[in-house]
This record gives sequence, C-alpha cells and structure tokens, in this order.
Amino acid sequence: MASLTGVAFALRMENELLLAFLIPLDVFLLSLFANLSNDYFDHKSGADTDRFMEKDPEFREAAYKIMGKKVYWEGNAFDLKYISERGGLTLMTALAAGAVAVAIPILWARGVEVLVLGGIGLFISFFYTAPPLNLGAKGYGEMCVFLSFMFMSFFSYWVIVEEFSVTMLLISITVGIGVTMMRLVDEMNGYEIHVSHGEKDLAVRFGLEGAIAIVRVLIAVLFVVVIALAVLNWTYALMLLTAPIAYKITKILADKKDKFRFVRPVFNTFMLAAGNEALIIIALTAQTALTYL
Repeated sequence: MASLTGVAFALRMENELLLAFLIPLDVFLLSLFANLSNDYFDHKSGADTDRFMEKDPEFREAAYKIMGKKVYWEGNAFDLKYISERGGLTLMTALAAGAVAVAIPILWARGVEVLVLGGIGLFISFFYTAPPLNLGAKGYGEMCVFLSFMFMSFFSYWVIVEEFSVTMLLISITVGIGVTMMRLVDEMNGYEIHVSHGEKDLAVRFGLEGAIAIVRVLIAVLFVVVIALAVLNWTYALMLLTAPIAYKITKILADKKDKFRFVRPVFNTFMLAAGNEALIIIALTAQTALTYL
C-alpha cells in the first residue's frame, strides 16, 4: 500500500506501467523478507517467546476477543513451530533472491540509484532485528519504520518520474507517520517484556504516558500535513475521513481504568494507517478522472 501511493502519484505524470508493476512487487518481496527475518531473529533472542508464549492466559484471551482472529497475533511463527529455523533461512534466501531478480529490470531502466535505494531498504529491513546492530532494540526502531515506509512511498514515485515533488514528499510523510504509530502502540502492548530485555524503544525511554503523548503529537502532525495537502488539492481532504479513528485512539489510550487500553488501539492504528494510504490512492485516482471531465 505504501509503495502504491507513490506509484499512483507517478502514473499521473508518466505512463510507465511496467515499472508501476515491478516496483510494488519488489517492495512486497522485501517486506516479506523483512517480516520473516524479524521473526527469525526475535525467535533467536527469545523476545517473542517471552511476550507471547508466556503471557497471562487471561490477557491473551481478552486480546484475542478485542482484536479478532484475523488481527490478533498469537506469536512468532518460529516459536509456534509453523516453520523451522532451516526452512526460515531457506525462505529468506529465496525472497531476497526474488527481490534482486525483480530489481534487475528496474535497475536496467533507471540505473545505479535503484541499487542504492534497494540496498538501503534491504539494510534497514534486515538489521531491524538482526545482530549485531538490532536497530529496533537499540532505540532506532521508530526511526527505521518511519524512514522505511516514507521511502517506500516517495521512492516508488521517484524511480518512475525522477523528479522531486513537495506534494509527494508530504504524502510519504503521512504514510510514514501512520505506520510509526502502529509500531509505537505495539511497543506499549509489550512494554514489560521490552524493559526486561533491555530494549530502548520510545515506550521504554519515555514511559507509557510519555509514549501516549508522542502518539498525540504524531496524530496532530499527521493532520496538519493532511490539511496542507488539501490546500494543494482539495481531493486530499478525503484523508480527513480517518480523523474519527485517530480520535478514538486517543480516547482509548487516555482511559487509565481500562486494563486493555494498550491492546484496544492496535486494530485502530492499523485502520488509520491503511485507511490513510487507501484514501491517498482514491484521491489520486479522482484527480486523474477529473482531468478527463
């Protein structure tokens, strides 16, 4: 979705349909690689075992009911024996090889810059949890998430058009903020385990109440950028449709009497991020349609 926002913007300027197909496909393969490698190294470190396999059964049952079967993550695929370590390494190798193969025609069309951008993406996705860097545990996770998704959006556009755009930069910032909020709320949900493992994410650094304050700031910045986009083109005002979701997130997090206040917003942050990206694509589609009227 993040990549498609950039592609949708680019197609308004350049009719590069092959690149428009290959770029999101390459991002998709890299995302699968990143998710699997994150699971693998969290399994090796024991972080997800502590967080999910040994969590209070009452808490797990409540979380399951709140988020639903399709959203609630029961644990690490390696911890749950869905895949062996050897099988995981084989699959990671295959995904990395697939991403490189898909990148070849993109590289052929756009040159060395694609290699540099792809290398940055692969580096961040792998060392997010992989030793010796383990960026997520050392306090750089939120920055990595923000930059990764902002780059997915902006550079999916850049590779096709090869021209800077302030509008596209603002769009990519909203994408990055939305997914960063997902990461931050997830940190709150696993706060005790992160502390016990010596991780230094924002929730650990600033405490749960401090993290809630950061979420509020991110929401404020998100909608300031959305309003700026709406000034540039009225169709981006569609993104304001996610405002009720953002308000609900802040209300849930503010309720200190709710034992599950850090579980309930998980689905809402997903809906905010995904809804924002979907509405960007709808707005861009509307702009294209209006040019033919």
